[in-house]
Amino acid sequence: MSELATVSTHVLDVAEGKPAAGVRVTLGTRTLATDAAGRIADLTDGGVNPGTYRLLFEVGPYFASSPHLFETITLEVQLREGRHYHVPLLISPYSCSSYRGT
Repeated sequence: MSELATVSTHVLDVAEGKPAAGVRVTLGTRTLATDAAGRIADLTDGGVNPGTYRLLFEVGPYFASSPHLFETITLEVQLREGRHYHVPLLISPYSCSSYRGT
């Protein structure tokens, strides 16, 4: 039996220089919203088998009536081994960026 992988995220609004609170994030069948610090500590509810997964960030409602380009941002991530993965997302109304965090 292989070790399980866990995934956390942190969504930051780089245009405003603050955490993006209330952004809904889906991994598989689990959907959670970022807290006041823009974080979700565990999207996996204890772990998932290694494999390829889609992270869906619903940023449209976060930007609300302000002009913006993205409604959703989808990242396909490959969890190669049973370990913790931190996947931050940096957003602004017209751009986004991500990386494998620690």
